[in-house]
Formats: sequence, C-alpha cells, structure tokens
Amino acid sequence: MMKLTNKIAYATCLLTIFAGGCSTKTTENSGHSATSPATATKVTVHVAKEMEYIPVLNFTGTAEANREAALGASIPGRVEKIHFSKGSYVPEGAVIAEMSDEMLIQAQIELEAIRKDFERISRLKEKESVSVMDYDHMKAKFDASQTKVNMLKKNTSITAPFGGVLTDITVQEGENYTFVPSVSSDLKMQSGILTIRQLNPLKIIIEVNEKEINSISRGQHADVVFDAYPDEPVSGKVSYISPVLSSVTRTAMVEVTIPNREMKLKPGMFGRVSISMPQTIGVFVPVNALYRQQGTGEDYLFMVVDQNRVTRRKVTRGESKGNLIRIPEISANEYVVVDGKNKLDDGSPIEIVNK
Repeated sequence: MMKLTNKIAYATCLLTIFAGGCSTKTTENSGHSATSPATATKVTVHVAKEMEYIPVLNFTGTAEANREAALGASIPGRVEKIHFSKGSYVPEGAVIAEMSDEMLIQAQIELEAIRKDFERISRLKEKESVSVMDYDHMKAKFDASQTKVNMLKKNTSITAPFGGVLTDITVQEGENYTFVPSVSSDLKMQSGILTIRQLNPLKIIIEVNEKEINSISRGQHADVVFDAYPDEPVSGKVSYISPVLSSVTRTAMVEVTIPNREMKLKPGMFGRVSISMPQTIGVFVPVNALYRQQGTGEDYLFMVVDQNRVTRRKVTRGESKGNLIRIPEISANEYVVVDGKNKLDDGSPIEIVNK
C-alpha cells in the first residue's frame, strides 16, 4: 500500500513539473509574438523639387452682351412701323421703329398758333404798346410749346444708340405701348418696345474672392473656354473690376471682354475663365504620389521621416506641369512615397528600394 502511494505521489509531481514547463514556454512564445516588429513595406520615393511655374486663377461665369438697351418712348402711343426684323443687325443711328404722330401734329398746330401770337406781341412790345409782363408770359408759352414739339418728335421715332442686334420686340406693329414692365428673353424685367444688344465683343462676368482680387488688374490677359466649344479657347482681357465687394459672398464682379467676330458665342453661355499670374517658384511632386482617401475628396501624401517610417499629410492640388503637380503644403527636398502608398498608413514602417 505504501509503495502504491509513493508511485501516485511521484507521478503527480512529474505531471506538475511538465505542466509548469509547458505553461512557461507558451507564455514566452506569446510574449515573443506580441513584441515582434511589424514588417516594413517596400516603397519607392521621390524628392520634392522647386520649379518655376505660372500660377493660374480659374473661375466660371456667364457670357453677356457688351452693351444692352431696352428702347421705348417717354409717352404711351401706338407702334406704327418696325423697320428691322428680330435678329437683324441695326447700325448706330438707324431708325428702328416709328410711333403714331397724332399728338405731334396737334402740338405743331398749337405751336404755330402761339408763334403768330408771339410775333404779334413782339411787334407791339417794340412800340411799347404792351407791358413787359404780358410779353414775358407769351414768350414762356411759346418756349414751352416749342419744347413740347421737340419732345414729341423724339418720341415718334426710336433710333439705335449703338450698332447691335435686335434681340427682342416686346410691342408689335399696331399695338399700343404703355409703361407696363415685361420679362426679357434672359428673364430680366424690362420696360420698352424693343431690345438691342451689342454682341461683338461679348463680356463674361465672373465673381472673384476677396483674397484673389488684388492679383487681378484691368488689361490682364484671360483665356475663356465655353462648354459649347471646348476645343476653341478664346483670348480676352479684364475690362472692369467692381470697386465694391458683396457683403454676402465677399466677392467682386469682374468683366472679361472677348471678341465675337463670327457671332458664334451667345449671351447666356457658360464659360470657364483662366487668368495667368506672373511666373514664380513652387514645389512639385509626381501626380501619382497623391493618395485620395476612399469615399472623400481629400488628397494626401505619405512623407518619409527618419528614412524608415512615414507620416500621412493632407494636401491640396495646385498647378500641373506634365506629370508633376504643385503642392503648397510641402517643402523642397522632402521625400514622398510614390509606389507602395496604398499599403501604408500613418506611422507605417517602410523600406526604400530605389535609393
């Protein structure tokens, strides 16, 4: 019985020693696995370089007529004749429309009667047969009648203040003209009989942010591309800069004048305007070094630190030169990851293979 007890005790001791050894070994293995270093990702890098470039400010805008006038009469009346059809060119000074002249004829008859009275009283004044007061009263009446006739003459014909295209006819021949406003073809309120627009040149209106307005001056060159003619850029110049900014948008209205000799461009067309700045220096990297986070519009670069680790930096895109792009948030001689960036995260270890 004693021998059996000793054997059991001896076997228990062996099992205890074996279990402890295995536990220690497992613990050691686990500890070794937890502290093992992460595998470095093999990457290629590129050094950021300073290069000369021409900064370009980009805007969008809408084309408008260089000059526009809604023409009418200062008094109501009937439109007797319109000498030009809609869409035709009207030379400067040409009579576009004629109004009814009944009121003019009546005013001319009155003027002739007053003229005779004035001439008669003038002769009497020379003989000192009438008072100065009566003479002055008649002279004022004559002058007022003459002014009325001149005014009605101006309102019986409508002439073109500048050469342009007749784009809208609001009141047709035979219709009566009143001062009730109407809506033009470009959805603007207008009051008149017809509208004439100068379409060569055109102007395109853009809104410039207050941070960029000081970089723009009158006479500055601009390139305009219209969606209707994407392969036909048009050269223009800055012709006007608003002296005030909108308190809502903090932008200033800028006009760019462009030629339109072939009359292909139309008011209302959408255009993209590029204004070039003086040449300067910037830092460029390969465009394929940029990493865009999935599901966002944010761009990043993986910058090399200590030769074996990277940090992720949010950046913005600037001007392009071939396969290079300007990045304002980095400095010259910094290293950026080009190949292998999709396997990296902020702080990832790397192995540079192209150095």
